[in-house]
Amino acid sequence: MGKQKWLLYVVGLVILVADQVIKLVVRAKLAIGSAVMVIPGVVEFTHIQNPGAAFSLLPHQVWLFVLVAIAVVAAVVVVNTRFQLSALAQVGLGLLLGGALGNMVDRVFSPTHTVTDYVYFYTIHFPVFNLADASIDIGVVLLILSTFRGGNDSRD
Repeated sequence: MGKQKWLLYVVGLVILVADQVIKLVVRAKLAIGSAVMVIPGVVEFTHIQNPGAAFSLLPHQVWLFVLVAIAVVAAVVVVNTRFQLSALAQVGLGLLLGGALGNMVDRVFSPTHTVTDYVYFYTIHFPVFNLADASIDIGVVLLILSTFRGGNDSRD
C-alpha cells in the first residue's frame, strides 16, 4: 500500500486520452443533435454540446469551471503527495483527475467553450453525459469506499 504513487497519474492519463479520442470521433461522425443507436432501446450516442456543468447547470460559466478543474487537479496532487494512499484511492483520484482534465480541455479549446456529451440511456432517461463525467462520478464513489476501508495514512 502507498507504493503506487504513479497509479493515479496513469489512470488519469488513460481517461483523459480516451475521453478526448471518443469526443473527437463523436464530433467528426455525428452532427450536433444527431444520434446513433448503440444498444437498441437502451443506450445511444447523441451528440450535444453542453455549455454548463452537470445537467447543464450554470451555462456559459467557462472560467468558473476551468478554475474548479484547476483546483481539483491541485487537490489531487497535494493529497497524493501528503498521504500514503491505497490502490483504490489512487484509482479513484486518477478517475477524478482524468475526468476533470477531459472536460476542462473541451471548455478551453473548443471554439464554443462547451463540453461534448454523447451517452444517453433510454431506460432511465438520464441526461446525456460523457466518459469524463462518468469517471468523476466513479472516482468519487471509489474515494468514499476507500475511506470506509481505512486505506489512507497521513505522512505527518
